Amino acid sequence: MDAISSQHASEEVRKAQLRSCLSNITVTLAANCFIALSATLLIFNEHGGLLIFGWLAAIVFLNMVRLVYGLRQLRIAASHPDAAKALRNLTILAFVAGVSWLPLPIYFLDSIESRSAAYIVFIMAGITTGAIIQSLAYWRISVAFGAPILLATILKLVVQGQTVDFVIATNVFLLMAMLIRIAVISESNFCKSHATTQQATQLAVSLRNAHTEVQKANETLKRLATTDTLTGLPNRSIFNQMLAGLAHAHEPTALALVDIDQFKAVNDNLGHAAGDQILCSLALFMLDNAEENITPIRLGGDEFAVIASGADCATRLMHYAMTLQRDMKTLRNQHAEIAVHNVTISVGICADDGQELSASELFAEADRTLYAAKAAGRNCIKVSKGRSATFSKTA
Repeated sequence: MDAISSQHASEEVRKAQLRSCLSNITVTLAANCFIALSATLLIFNEHGGLLIFGWLAAIVFLNMVRLVYGLRQLRIAASHPDAAKALRNLTILAFVAGVSWLPLPIYFLDSIESRSAAYIVFIMAGITTGAIIQSLAYWRISVAFGAPILLATILKLVVQGQTVDFVIATNVFLLMAMLIRIAVISESNFCKSHATTQQATQLAVSLRNAHTEVQKANETLKRLATTDTLTGLPNRSIFNQMLAGLAHAHEPTALALVDIDQFKAVNDNLGHAAGDQILCSLALFMLDNAEENITPIRLGGDEFAVIASGADCATRLMHYAMTLQRDMKTLRNQHAEIAVHNVTISVGICADDGQELSASELFAEADRTLYAAKAAGRNCIKVSKGRSATFSKTA
């Protein structure tokens, strides 16, 4: 994976971490406020005084700030321009919120033998555990919130110096170490899992794109295999398939072979560029005049074919050939810049009702008819019907 792809993958992982950390932020902060309220009532019942309510107001205010910021980030988490910065800001806010809980263990944690003290230790451990569980996708947020609380609780217990306080402090420390380790491992697994999912998604996209490219390549190859590259007409391969198919189905078929008269002289005198223009012009005429069930084809060189099928195919093909002869007369004006002389075509047509001739016989008969047209002086159309080979000069 190159540097750009790695950077993109890292950004996507950060966005996923941000979404995960914010997924239940409303419930988490609401629970935080509820626990703070419970602790306030507990302390007020044991110690009295209104100062504890000021602490509760501070906790609620900080939670509202975190909630507003978190919801704003959650709305744009999927397309966040800087998810890493948002995670850093959430970490800072979590640390400030964690520091705001320090008065509870520092000022109100008496000897662990006191019932209220036991409750406070339980509250500190519980709220830290909850914060870590909420932020398993990004351990820094949970540690920033929980570490100040647990460290203050441990320090206060150690300072009090009683055996039971040491025991509880040790357990709280082990709890903190275990939770931090779980959070770090969880984030690592989250990142690996998301990266694997991304790679699988990218692989699926690559395979889909590759499949599309293969399909396009196959279509291109198929088109190249069946299309004349110069004129865009179907090529001999299509000609053979169509003629064989019509003969096999015993469809009435008419075949015209079209040859440009004296085309070698055109190439020799005017150049191959002029010859190519004439070939393309004839192909354009053939396409423009093609009706339903009339298919023009380039066989190669200056040789073209036209296949007509269905009712009255011979008559329709005759009219089609006559139209081509007329259109060829316009080439002088179209290519005046290269001084094209009169270009004519010879056409040989053979028609069959689908019962007499095979595909090869139909082609051979049309070919003989074409040579008859050339022998008759070119620029004409000759027609042969089946095996009778009766020629008639039409143009």
